[in-house]
Amino acid sequence: MRLERILLGRSLARWLAELALVTAGVFLALLADQWREHREQRQLAADALRNFAEEMRANRKAVADVRAYHEQLARDVDAFLAEGGPKTLQQFQAATRFRGVQPVVFEHTAWDLALATQSLSYLPHDLAYAISLVYTRQQTFQAYENSFAQGMFGPTTFQSDDTSALARAMQIYLTDVNIQEPKLMQAYDDALPRLGEAP
Repeated sequence: MRLERILLGRSLARWLAELALVTAGVFLALLADQWREHREQRQLAADALRNFAEEMRANRKAVADVRAYHEQLARDVDAFLAEGGPKTLQQFQAATRFRGVQPVVFEHTAWDLALATQSLSYLPHDLAYAISLVYTRQQTFQAYENSFAQGMFGPTTFQSDDTSALARAMQIYLTDVNIQEPKLMQAYDDALPRLGEAP
């Protein structure tokens, strides 16, 4: 009986030792997996920040490239309308040096990729919010530009000899554009320095 107790004690000790080793092995494997996952998340966040910075710089440049034209076109349209009387399309083009409304087409691939990979969730919340704010403003402004273009440049727009209605609509559009573009530029200037922050 004593021998049985000794054997039972040894097998119980061996079993507890094996259980401890297996538990330690599982725990270490979970730690390693968590470390690997955290490393991947940090890499996704760093890649997303780099993509956002590159894309915002490109979008900022696109807005900056048309700022002077939009400001000048607004002044020219105001002067054209102040002259009064019906005007032909040729007179409008000559008076305003009209070269189209030159809408900004914003890049948003970095945003789409960040949503697809969920890397936005790996950034600090205040930084993710600032980035989201910039892309929301871009999207709203892009929708406004698209709506104006679809509404104003349809097949019936140029059927009349008098372009006053077109000029008035363009005046209102350019007033909004010249309010929103500086706000976008400021949003880029506020967000871009923060994109170098580590997640």
